[in-house]
Amino acid sequence: MHTFLRIHFVALLLAVSAQADDSPTRVTPEYIKRLIGEAVASHPSIEAAEARSQAANSAINAVRLWEDPQLGLGATAARRSMRMDDGDIMVGLDQMLPRKGLFRAEKRRATAEQQVRQATRQQTEAELGLTVGQTVLELALADELIRLQSENLDWLKTIVGIAGERAKNPDASATESLRLESELALRTQNLASLKRQRLQYAATLNLLLSRSTDTAISALALDNNPSRLTNAIALRERLEQNNPQLAAMRHQAEGAQAEADAAREKRKPVISVGVETNTYSGGDFRDAMFAVRVTLPWFNRSVYQADIARAESERDATLGDLAAQQRELYTQLITLITEAQNNQELFDSYSEEVLPKTENALETTQSAWVSSKASLLEVLDARRLLLEAKAEQKRALASRHVADQALIAITGGNLHKPGK
Repeated sequence: MHTFLRIHFVALLLAVSAQADDSPTRVTPEYIKRLIGEAVASHPSIEAAEARSQAANSAINAVRLWEDPQLGLGATAARRSMRMDDGDIMVGLDQMLPRKGLFRAEKRRATAEQQVRQATRQQTEAELGLTVGQTVLELALADELIRLQSENLDWLKTIVGIAGERAKNPDASATESLRLESELALRTQNLASLKRQRLQYAATLNLLLSRSTDTAISALALDNNPSRLTNAIALRERLEQNNPQLAAMRHQAEGAQAEADAAREKRKPVISVGVETNTYSGGDFRDAMFAVRVTLPWFNRSVYQADIARAESERDATLGDLAAQQRELYTQLITLITEAQNNQELFDSYSEEVLPKTENALETTQSAWVSSKASLLEVLDARRLLLEAKAEQKRALASRHVADQALIAITGGNLHKPGK
């Protein structure tokens, strides 16, 4: 009897090994980058952000140095003798002289707005990339758990066969079969739930990639070798230099400063030059008058001061928002680094200590059960512990990769470069 049972265990190990030979697609950083590139190339949010960037770029060229000239026409109704003396057709042309200071300030403001839009587009790319990375990692984790649960079901079916052989013994307990049937039903339901969850993650990923929701995605596997963590100082420097949110807010501050400078330029007098001619309708030229006109802005001095104060307050508010955002991002950075380190240590602990000991405990308990020195409940408990340990190891690995993706996004590393 014991020899027969050991043959069952050998068959179980061979079945598990055969499943391990199936090669799912490994979710490496390069694989994630490729999917992010596909999403960026087709996602409507990127198209919308690009359209806004193009609109802001056109606004730069819309800033005018010269105002449109004004053409005036007039006619005189009087006695012919008067019209012959003074002329009866008047033509006037006025041109405002360029306000170079105002032009430069408005050009800077439009340029800053275009840079804000460009940084916003980059932020949209980073957020989309992070969402794609998280979704594909959730899908890979679901596949890992499905494989674990499938292996566990194969193990349970083998145990059911062994229990059936044991039941032939008149002294055997009938409760073993009932316990196994209950455990098998529970694990079958868990596997079905995981498969439904996988369908959800696959549909979400397909939508992000602008594919049909029912597009098949091959089985995935987590990368067991996460990239090494860069030190916190280097990550903070990368965040400061490359984070698109900070870049957008800096450009907003530049635009607010340009707005304040434009408000100062608007309080200066506006000079225009003009010419007016009188001609008799009979065809004779009478005279021409040249004029210079200057606005008197001092009557609205309080209005201009209020506009300057408003623009400077907007600039100060933007600088305050920038400082607050920097602190918030630094806090997120520290949190993500801690999460990555904790999950890396947890994964290493499961791989190097917990799993080997749990597997040895299960093997010992199974051998004792075959020899009738342990109960089926002890075997099932040992198997549950092993299954939970493997699942927790995979969850820790997935969380480590998710933290990596978030660190890449927050430091500007997820930005897709067109043509590369």
